[in-house]
Amino acid sequence: MGDPLVSFTEEKLSDFHTGKMTDAYLYFGSHIHQDVTYFAVWAPDVKNVSVIVADSQDLNERQYRMAPHPLDPTIWEVRVGEDLTGFVYEYEIETAQGELIRKTDPFARANEKRPQHRSIVAGNSQHVWSEEVLQKKKRIVKNHFEKPMAIYEVHIGTWKRNKEGNFLTYRELAGELIPYVKKQGFTHIEMLPVTEHPLDESWGYQTTGFFAPTSRYGTVDDLKYFISKCAESGIGLISDWVPGHFCVDRHALASFNGSLLYEEQRPERRSNPDWGTLNFDIQKGEVVSFILSSAHYWFEEYKFDGCRMDALVNLLFIPNRPERPHNEEGADFLRKLTASLRSHYPEAMLIAEDAWHFPKVTGTIEEGGIGFDYKWNFGWMNDTQSYLKTPFLERREAHRKLNFAMVYYYEEKFISTFSHDEVIPEKGSLLGKMWGTTEEKFAQLRLLLGFWMAFPGKKLLFMGQEFGQVAPWDFQPELDWHLFDFKAHREMASFTKEVLSFYKKERALFELDYDRKGFEWLDADNSEQGVLSFIRRGHLAEDTCIVICNFSERPYEAFQIGLPANGFYQQIFSTASGDAEKSGGSKDAKLQAQPIPWKKQPYSMEMELPAFTVSIWKLKQDGSVEA
Repeated sequence: MGDPLVSFTEEKLSDFHTGKMTDAYLYFGSHIHQDVTYFAVWAPDVKNVSVIVADSQDLNERQYRMAPHPLDPTIWEVRVGEDLTGFVYEYEIETAQGELIRKTDPFARANEKRPQHRSIVAGNSQHVWSEEVLQKKKRIVKNHFEKPMAIYEVHIGTWKRNKEGNFLTYRELAGELIPYVKKQGFTHIEMLPVTEHPLDESWGYQTTGFFAPTSRYGTVDDLKYFISKCAESGIGLISDWVPGHFCVDRHALASFNGSLLYEEQRPERRSNPDWGTLNFDIQKGEVVSFILSSAHYWFEEYKFDGCRMDALVNLLFIPNRPERPHNEEGADFLRKLTASLRSHYPEAMLIAEDAWHFPKVTGTIEEGGIGFDYKWNFGWMNDTQSYLKTPFLERREAHRKLNFAMVYYYEEKFISTFSHDEVIPEKGSLLGKMWGTTEEKFAQLRLLLGFWMAFPGKKLLFMGQEFGQVAPWDFQPELDWHLFDFKAHREMASFTKEVLSFYKKERALFELDYDRKGFEWLDADNSEQGVLSFIRRGHLAEDTCIVICNFSERPYEAFQIGLPANGFYQQIFSTASGDAEKSGGSKDAKLQAQPIPWKKQPYSMEMELPAFTVSIWKLKQDGSVEA
């Protein structure tokens, strides 16, 4: 940036106060310019502000009195005649009541590692984004609606630890996480928040540093190195970011100037007791500029390919009201946020976490929508898991849970999600949710991932579920990698790899995810046999896939399935295990359609269908029965 002392213009100040500023991080916080360190902070209605600086080694504090900006008395600034890169600092604020309080910098680009919390003068980044990386990132996000997307959701602090039991650094993760994700076949990584936070057990969602990557895993440049390596490997990277609420810790944003500044003014909407956080005052222009600038910062500075926004329930619906009335203030704020990001980063993926019923979350702003690209499909996720937890003899009555999602599916652009929230101790791992014996649980986990792959929508799976993690995710030191010593878990990991490889090759499974032409029921209501069957289509007719999902513990020797066209059909995928294949689930089975109408289709065939199996068939274009 240029000389910071002259960077605040009247226009920029107006933008800041009216909620239009998207690059406030260039003006506030600490910045190095020609061996001068500049500090600026927004602190209205206070008597005085100083910055307290210390060398991180000797901790001898120095205090520099700040002065109101000549054009704006709510902004305090000071320039110190030396390069303070690496020094720690806090603002000491004398409130209107005369109390002295210390605060970390809201715009700090680095903070101390917990339990310490002071801000760090980050200096200027040394990382240079190569043209190769930037071009690969463009290819990753281009036309993403019609490309395969299988997201590996990961909490990098508990995915794996080093030999000493400590966190892997961003650079170490580049050497371990990226090859693992690539080998398993995922197309994207979504990281639980890497914004700074004081409590490990909050998973990063109780944010204190909206511009600072957490120091738990390294420096700013270390994170950029990891991001570059993801791009070089062709892996998309999605940030998890919290736009609506912030941590209550007193050293951060809470009561920043001794009174309510960043937090919601109305008591009934202010706090989130379940989360231990405070809601932002989105009616205040300066706060809106702060949030907009944070969102822009992560795209501009770190080149993320997408952003998943957490906990939109308190923006789309009025907080702390059990009847959940729509929150039009919050909806308008989110429209402003998505429109602003879309104007600067048009191909970036914007993903909403909204578990409720606000309309058109993924609709365009022009049509009255909120402007997101995707929304997590909580309904499908909960219904499918609920069905698979149901005892076998009771599943006939629960069959509606398997097909109900298609009633509302085309109202939004959904991601089929099995997220971290679904494998916490209160809920158990995916494998642990399955009803039945251990062998039946593994068969149903293969069935679940096969159904997940074949069902419309992009995909997300939380770490550990790909190899059948037994225990729930309980913020333990790392995943249970020792399970790879057992054949069943090694085979589960290999199966996940096979599922994702198949998914990425079959265009019918992703090209028309959000087009009604891409899906057709063959039989949605076969509750007696516990079978779902449907068609998935791509742009080309020859890519059409027939999907049969047997959710029952019973195998069928002569299961009849309706077909839309005559000819020979070949089974191209099956989730059946080796033993099931021997009894009729062979992955290279071939059958000829018969001119026998069935379930409103002009043709049909009979097939052997093992228990707990997804079977996918394709019409052979040459009409032959040979492979």
